[in-house]
Amino acid sequence: MAANGPIVIAHRGASGERPEHTLGSYALAIDQGADFIEPDLVSTKDGVLVARHENEISETTDVAAHPEFADRKTTKTIDGQSLTGWFTEDFTLAELKTLRAKERLPQLRPANTA
Repeated sequence: MAANGPIVIAHRGASGERPEHTLGSYALAIDQGADFIEPDLVSTKDGVLVARHENEISETTDVAAHPEFADRKTTKTIDGQSLTGWFTEDFTLAELKTLRAKERLPQLRPANTA
């Protein structure tokens, strides 16, 4: 980091080139020269903080493809809005680790879907 130069902060990692808040996204941001990684954190059912943009995970994981979690789909009020989906606070860390991350905006970032 240059003393008088700009500071590069990678919010969500290199989310333009890897699915956001993944180890791959963070590693690529570091490789590309980011000075800092700025993650968003949410809590799990067992009180562990995990890096996710929001606590609703249906757009960023394959949770909908897991029949064992079908009964956890629910509707909650988040930031004053009614939202239906799956939420990190209803899963333990071990359960979240069975899910696969996916690109939230595949039309905008098709290379990230690989």
